[in-house]
Amino acid sequence: MKKIIAIFLCLAVSVSFFIFDTAAIEEKEFVPTVLEFELSTESNNTELEGIDAKATGLINAYALSLEKTGTTLKIYGQTYATGEVVKCGFKNLVIQRRASSSDSWKDYYDYGDVYADGFAANLSTTLSVASGYQYRISCKHYAKKNLLVTQSISNTSNTVTVA
Repeated sequence: MKKIIAIFLCLAVSVSFFIFDTAAIEEKEFVPTVLEFELSTESNNTELEGIDAKATGLINAYALSLEKTGTTLKIYGQTYATGEVVKCGFKNLVIQRRASSSDSWKDYYDYGDVYADGFAANLSTTLSVASGYQYRISCKHYAKKNLLVTQSISNTSNTVTVA
């Protein structure tokens, strides 16, 4: 726990990326509206329930969470690695949805790979979605020390229902 707290306190650099081409988004059947997308290496003081800590390997802690307000999803993610890591973030970051009566999840929106240089990445974005579905987000938390040493951990968020 002390190591995780030390990592949070040592974070001082913030990197933001606005990486969406709205023309490409508008070609989809239903147009999800990205209101904000931020990836930073600075602690955002957002406590995510269920943050998982790893005792060994490159990734020390990671979390993925969804919240909803009306038909807007709030997406939060964190990946924290050891200080020797040069790049970390999220691979295959995908919003999935299903009808409440269905058992199968379908990919709804693909963010692709989102990285930050350094040993910490915080993800915060919002997405407007259609009602009548359940949503979740999945990804692989990723950390890279060098060309030969990487680690990735699969993760799936909580499920939210947008009525």
